[in-house]
Amino acid sequence: MYAMPPLASGQAMHLPADLETVDDGRATIHQLFSIYGTLLEAGWRLDVIMRSQPADTGYALPVIAMRTAARGPAIWIVSGIHGEEPAGPNAIAAVIDDIARLGERQPVVLIPVANPHGYVRNWRYLNSPIWSEAVEAQSVGDSSHLLPDPDDPRRARAASASSIEARALTRYIVDNMLDYPPRMSIDLHEDDKISEGYVYSQGVDGANDRFALEAVKVLRDNAIPVKMEGFTRFDEKIAAGIIGPVIDGSIDELMSAKDIFVDGERRAGPAAHTVLVFETPAGALPLMRRIKAHEALLRRMIELVSAAEI
Repeated sequence: MYAMPPLASGQAMHLPADLETVDDGRATIHQLFSIYGTLLEAGWRLDVIMRSQPADTGYALPVIAMRTAARGPAIWIVSGIHGEEPAGPNAIAAVIDDIARLGERQPVVLIPVANPHGYVRNWRYLNSPIWSEAVEAQSVGDSSHLLPDPDDPRRARAASASSIEARALTRYIVDNMLDYPPRMSIDLHEDDKISEGYVYSQGVDGANDRFALEAVKVLRDNAIPVKMEGFTRFDEKIAAGIIGPVIDGSIDELMSAKDIFVDGERRAGPAAHTVLVFETPAGALPLMRRIKAHEALLRRMIELVSAAEI
């Protein structure tokens, strides 16, 4: 068994010694966790959200979160919801010092690899390597069981979580949103079925959010093609490279939700003011170029947040 040294203090991380990651240039899961673990030296707290072990695997992998000791209105950074989207987790590792410095100024919650099994075997979902209309996908970010039903807001959209991973991840947000109320949420994504990227803006200002507008500029400045007008492959309208609030059952919709259902009871939701999802075209560009773009996005968002002290 492999014990990850930086995360061994208080909560040891044990992984199979021969665990390999897809050979496409991405860091191994061991390398990523070791880098994330350096935040402990800056006084951050480590939470093991759960130890995920899908039925077809012979080992469990930890789903982790890192948070500053300081509590209060927070910046939440999420990545690795889909396992075949490696740019986000690798970009977070590359800018970990910037994230540490942000944490010196204001509270931060970091969930860097939400789907570690998907990451190590390049599977999008827990139960499927790819998106398909024929498969009822189990996304670790599925939040439908907490979100109001658009047709009947008096009840949740789904009776229960679609997986134990989705239940654990969303419960972590619910359990920590009072101590770390999300002011801004950033979710790093990719899509191998698009040739141009775009930005989702689920928050209060929608497509007019100044951080979303800046994110489009950063993508273009870093040689990422951006679809400025038209529709996404899910028929969502794009204006100036941005998609406004959508109903999709995602963790991002959860972050923006004013009301949620927890154990059948209606509660106030996270209601983050700014909720951004960055999508880069994974099939059209090499991984290192996408990682660099996500690095630039993170650094620019951190710069703006630090200056505004939101």
